Amino acid sequence: MNVRQIGLVAILMSAAVAYAQAPAPEPGPGDFRLKTVRNMLQQAPNYSASGGQISDKSPALFRDWLRIQVQFETKMEWADDVKLVYYALLGKGNQAKLFKGEVTHVHVYKNAAHNSAMFMHPNAVRRYGGGRVEAVAVLLYYRDRLFHALSDPVSNQRWWEQFTPQAVPLLNVMQTPWAMIGHEHYEAILMPSSSR
Repeated sequence: MNVRQIGLVAILMSAAVAYAQAPAPEPGPGDFRLKTVRNMLQQAPNYSASGGQISDKSPALFRDWLRIQVQFETKMEWADDVKLVYYALLGKGNQAKLFKGEVTHVHVYKNAAHNSAMFMHPNAVRRYGGGRVEAVAVLLYYRDRLFHALSDPVSNQRWWEQFTPQAVPLLNVMQTPWAMIGHEHYEAILMPSSSR
């Protein structure tokens, strides 16, 4: 290698190091947006397996899970720490109970069709809502900054701020029977570390 080539390599390496150390661009107001939020009562997927059998479902068992389904978009090339905070209101009047759950998605690529969801166990839906849900809402955060909120049914009120959430949280897809198929439909989830 001659002196000129060595100088060119040094310049290229310096540029690469400077690029690698450059901070990620700050997101703008429209870089994250919730497109749809809807809730439904739905039975869990039916899986078959060979070998040991679990007894048939009891006809008295309430089978309908609450599923809060969200679609969101981002204009960032890549984003980690995309946090969605979910709220579900069950019951009316003095019997109303608010449930909350959070999920953080990672490896979110620039796209207009990202899916996320949270769930409530069928027995909780029956216990607190008599089998029905009054309202749900989702708030989208990136790096702890609120970008968007949507409610189903649509509301201009931040009704979820009028209640204290119950101790029992909503469940992310990995905590439900949808875990086996969720990785094909939902964005990757940052799981809390088990080691301290």
